[in-house]
Amino acid sequence: MSEGPAWVLPGQSVNVRLMQTSQNRASNDYSYPVTQCDVPAERRGALQAYRDKRRLSLSWIDSDEHHAIWDVLSSMVWTDVAFKMLTQFAIDDENNALNNTLLGQALIDGQIATQVLAIRRLMDNGNSDIISLRRLVKDLRRNFNLFTRENCVCFDGLPYDYEAVQYREMLAQAGKGAFWGQRSGPGAHVPSRMAHEQFDRLAGVDPAKRSREDRLPLSLLTTIERWLDDSGADELALWSHGYLAHAGGPEARKRIADLVVTGNKITGAIKALARVTEAISAWLLFAGGRSHSLMPVAQFNPFERLDTPIIDVGGTDAAYKLWHQLSDERNHYLDAVDDELIGRAKSGTP
Repeated sequence: MSEGPAWVLPGQSVNVRLMQTSQNRASNDYSYPVTQCDVPAERRGALQAYRDKRRLSLSWIDSDEHHAIWDVLSSMVWTDVAFKMLTQFAIDDENNALNNTLLGQALIDGQIATQVLAIRRLMDNGNSDIISLRRLVKDLRRNFNLFTRENCVCFDGLPYDYEAVQYREMLAQAGKGAFWGQRSGPGAHVPSRMAHEQFDRLAGVDPAKRSREDRLPLSLLTTIERWLDDSGADELALWSHGYLAHAGGPEARKRIADLVVTGNKITGAIKALARVTEAISAWLLFAGGRSHSLMPVAQFNPFERLDTPIIDVGGTDAAYKLWHQLSDERNHYLDAVDDELIGRAKSGTP
């Protein structure tokens, strides 16, 4: 949805999904202080707590400089698509360079390492100063009592009673033709209506029986937690403890002996984690998500030079020469270990 006011006619409704209905909903800060929000004074403390938690959650999801969850997921999606494209090229032509053992091993090892470590970070269930989906969901559950209709609708200046605001605006604009409707603040009746409708869907509330004290049901979080549990991401993270992030000993490896890492398991986990993030961002936090924009758009030709050979015809002799040179250099890493070890011990040199 583009920025700026909404073009409406008197009495006209706007049928669009609630995504970033005001600029503040796409950011981690607010345009209106709590005192200007349509919430009674006795409940402004709860509103402030809700705003603080929402701000923190969105910083983890969308704006952290290094570990924003959406950025991690978009990078994982890009890597997944790139790997599957290269795999298909190799399958389509068994004689092309991608079927070379060196290339295949490097691509597969790199794919598994980067993707599984990213999944491991997102599933980190620790209580230290970390950013992860698991920890975010745990924090939401601890504070889900703050997710009332009043807070979800009015957290940044929107009116609670949008019909009264709309009626006053229709009277003021009668006979004046089309006009720009407000998208934020006390006069923004369309975003307020959309927020109410979204809350109704989430809470299963009859619009005729709305109350400021309506709460989002914990079953929403239970569903999200089940998506995480069923994603296979925990198993991939567990495998990384024994083979990737840590050098697991025999007992650790025995516990995960039946776990097998495959490209499809990684893809399935990415899909589940992205859906969890969308559910939290776009639906629980009323902040918009990444629908139809999860995959980054390439700013270059992703297939550039793939139609050219890696080695020119007759170039294998030079390649073998370099291979042996590099191998020999590394074999010499072990030269004179005994002399240096014993010599330093005799001399007392650390």
